[in-house]
Amino acid sequence: MGNTLRRLNTNSIRDEYNGRRRPACLGQDPQTTPTSFGRKFIIASKSKSGEMKYPLPTTAEEKKLWLEDPHYLIRHLWQNNFSSPVEEILKRGGANVLDIGCGAGTWSLEMAKNYPESNFIGVDIAPIFPTNHHEKNLKFTLGNIIEGLPFEDNTFDLVFARLVGDSFSQKEWEETVLRELLRLTKSGSWLEIMQNDSELSRCGKNLEKMNQAFLAININNSICEKFEDWLLGDNQVSSINHEIAISPIGTWAGKTGEFGVSYIRHLSSKMKQQIMSHLNITEEEYDNMMEMAELEYNQFTTFRSSHRFIAQKK
Repeated sequence: MGNTLRRLNTNSIRDEYNGRRRPACLGQDPQTTPTSFGRKFIIASKSKSGEMKYPLPTTAEEKKLWLEDPHYLIRHLWQNNFSSPVEEILKRGGANVLDIGCGAGTWSLEMAKNYPESNFIGVDIAPIFPTNHHEKNLKFTLGNIIEGLPFEDNTFDLVFARLVGDSFSQKEWEETVLRELLRLTKSGSWLEIMQNDSELSRCGKNLEKMNQAFLAININNSICEKFEDWLLGDNQVSSINHEIAISPIGTWAGKTGEFGVSYIRHLSSKMKQQIMSHLNITEEEYDNMMEMAELEYNQFTTFRSSHRFIAQKK
């Protein structure tokens, strides 16, 4: 592949508990200080202009919606809906965009409304997307990427896959999923994969117990460490950029950190029985662990990382 690819550098800290490398939480605004070799850090909820286009929820109803649909928190953290350089072609019109694992279809609906001259398709294996929306440039369809999707080669200007890292095994990702996504992407166009880390960074002993439970429940707990190597190894991309949004958790980081606490509380409550089973603890012990864990957020300045891999097809 020669020198045509920009490979990512190592810019991380070694976690004191389990030896895995995790991104360092930066103290300066990374928008003005991107690191070399295609990686840059973004402080959550800070846009390039300094203005907040997508603020935090202000009502109980909005907060409930944010907790149930991860789209809104992700949009707030990144202050945009995508990182690929496709804004102009979407505005110009005629672009084709594929949303892989679209779920409830929130991202596709918003994108179709924002870019009415371009075309959007959301695909998912389960029919949980809306069937009565009003966006004429958007359609949803059922599909199983493992079996192959019913689209011609080189069809899409942007193939977008968000929060589907756990939907496939690592073998499926490497041998089937990435190849299918790249098959569908036009030459010179973009594949964007967005995934959150399974675990939290900078943790005390109670948070680390939660981390171990999260990792045990998650089938692909190190998936974010592998995408770049898989894409590089496939010899179909000419460049890869890796962006990392640092999402703080705790009142030490103001309102964004406060909502981060609510989100982790909501996430862990949905997996409460699995966490209790993995750690072999009672409900009372679980509640005590969670109470102590929330005190550790501020002591250790806990954060979570959200990753975007932006690859241009040759």
